[in-house]
Amino acid sequence: MKKLVFVLMLAIVVSCNPEKIKPRVIVLSDINNIGGDPDDKQSMGHLLMYANEVDIVGIIPDLWEGNGVEACMQCIDAYEKDFNNPDYKFKTLNYPAPDHLRGLISRNKDEAIAAIISEARKGNTPVHVLVWGNMNTLKDALFQAPEMAQNLRIYTIATHRMAENEDALLNSRDTTQFGLRRNWNHPGRDEIYNDERFADLWWLENDWSYNGMFEGQAPRDFLGEVKEYGALGYYIWDVVQAFDWAHYFRAGDTPTLLYLLEPGIDIDNPATGSWAGKFVRPYPQSHPNYWIDDAGTADWNYAQPEETWSQATEVYQNRVNNLLQSRDAMYDAYRQKMKELYNRK
Repeated sequence: MKKLVFVLMLAIVVSCNPEKIKPRVIVLSDINNIGGDPDDKQSMGHLLMYANEVDIVGIIPDLWEGNGVEACMQCIDAYEKDFNNPDYKFKTLNYPAPDHLRGLISRNKDEAIAAIISEARKGNTPVHVLVWGNMNTLKDALFQAPEMAQNLRIYTIATHRMAENEDALLNSRDTTQFGLRRNWNHPGRDEIYNDERFADLWWLENDWSYNGMFEGQAPRDFLGEVKEYGALGYYIWDVVQAFDWAHYFRAGDTPTLLYLLEPGIDIDNPATGSWAGKFVRPYPQSHPNYWIDDAGTADWNYAQPEETWSQATEVYQNRVNNLLQSRDAMYDAYRQKMKELYNRK
């Protein structure tokens, strides 16, 4: 009888105090050492700052020809210095060992595809795939194992949806004009989106809201704060120093991760708003699980934005504001995270 009572009490304790299940995360990044935007390096450093709150199961530097593997290793090297520092709390807060992280890096496309498929086939929880570049590797994995789509949730940074007019794009001298910017994850994107096999794929596409990471003076001031926290904070500061235009906390791919980090939000419902922005389902019939950042106006054409391009400036600001309104809260949470991790008061 006593044994039965003990078992029942234990069951009650477990049910009242369930261990938080960490989201399984795979990152596909065009991080590299040959140029481009250094925000991928900042985003990787930010991810490692939060590596005890998500279960990183794959790191795919799919710009292999740009020394992407080496770029990932450099970030982990900075992480390792802090992980092994007895004054910091990486080990007591259950951060993954540096060698474990190194072992998650795919060294070529075949390894990357195998890693995605393998993780998608494991367990009963979805794999959250954060896409920080083009989508070709993910596309090839899905085409090789289409059944795994039901086990994926993908989060992509779109970097402006381009106009369908290629002649205008090629002939324009002002390639920063709205509608004439290429979608940086465009390779592979449409092949996935237009394939009927993936019509039910859970997909959150951050089209413009991520630009809220760049606005104003606050990101510049915040980068100075981050710099003071260990080798990893210094790395996040240092990787942008060679770029005069990037001396701030850019981390433009980080909103894909922020969506998984905010305490208390329902990650099953992007419509409620979060650190990453606010999202809508524009095509609930054809693509019931596809979400894109809320344009904030009823007549914006999500499918063919160039048809309502007269509203682009307004829509851009609406979307940016969806992230800006909670950016300070995200910064505050990040400050507290660093203070705890680096044993600061």
